[in-house]
Amino acid sequence: LARLYQALFPLTPSLVLCVRGGQKEKDSCSLAEVSALVKKEAEEMFNIWISSKLSQFSTSIFSLTSTAGSFLTSLPAWDKVTISETGDSGQEINSIISIPPSPSLPLITSILSLASTIHRSHPSSFPQSLLSPTSIKVFQTILSHYSSLSSQTLTQNFSLQLLFDLHFTQTLLVSRDTKEQFSNTLSTLLSSLETNIDPFDLSVFSPHLHSRVKKAAARCVSGLGCLVPTDRVAIISSYKISTTTTQDSHNILCVEPQPCPRFQLLPLSTASLAKVSAKAALSSAHLQLPLLAGQAAVDAKKTAAGKTDKSPAHQTAASFFGSMPWFGTNS
Repeated sequence: LARLYQALFPLTPSLVLCVRGGQKEKDSCSLAEVSALVKKEAEEMFNIWISSKLSQFSTSIFSLTSTAGSFLTSLPAWDKVTISETGDSGQEINSIISIPPSPSLPLITSILSLASTIHRSHPSSFPQSLLSPTSIKVFQTILSHYSSLSSQTLTQNFSLQLLFDLHFTQTLLVSRDTKEQFSNTLSTLLSSLETNIDPFDLSVFSPHLHSRVKKAAARCVSGLGCLVPTDRVAIISSYKISTTTTQDSHNILCVEPQPCPRFQLLPLSTASLAKVSAKAALSSAHLQLPLLAGQAAVDAKKTAAGKTDKSPAHQTAASFFGSMPWFGTNS
């Protein structure tokens, strides 16, 4: 119905003439009033449609609970990070910690489903005043549900996952204009979740957590583009993922001195390279042996022919026929 209201006047020029009547185009007040009324009705229809999709999003995200049975269906596989610490005796101690690398499964599934539904409806044709409130309502729904979760008794791992989710949604959905609106509520909620985490563990986890939040946001910004505010798209797209190795350290088959940056380099193990070089050398040896044998036979024939040409009989015959001027003439 909202699409019908949008296309009513562009597709029915006769209706424009009927509404305008005998008035001139510049003095047509009735046409402007009817156009404004149709535009308002279209926006209301769009808002009703968005509200229905937001209610589905709320129902979907409520599947994230703090019960023990929901952990297996809510938490993704965590990254293992090795950290080094100096003990009391001065020795270096290595330990392995687990860090969530992506949002919880109910959250990312729900928000991607909402974004996909909006994408299928061509959000570029939506009224400009529609998508920005939608992002605000999505973030408000997330804050409301996570506030109810924070009031419960939570484990440290589950609280760490909820912290990741909040930082992730804040990075994607909170624009410069709405930052003040959610500042107090978000800081209170984060503090409530941090009370369930050991302070020492939190200080160790925080740098790794924030780096993975940026990485996850940069990976999902394209899929959630209709919900991400305009000022956040450029910022998130500029995030550079830090890596411990560079492309120059990769063991690759060098095809070009400067490979195209759009394609990743193909790593090859040293053992594979050794096998390939051994097979190449063996095949070249097999190919060269028949060539050498054939070349030797040709050289032997040429040598024998040279020796035959230089025999005394051949020299005598050549001198005899050369001394006879009448040989070879028809006179």
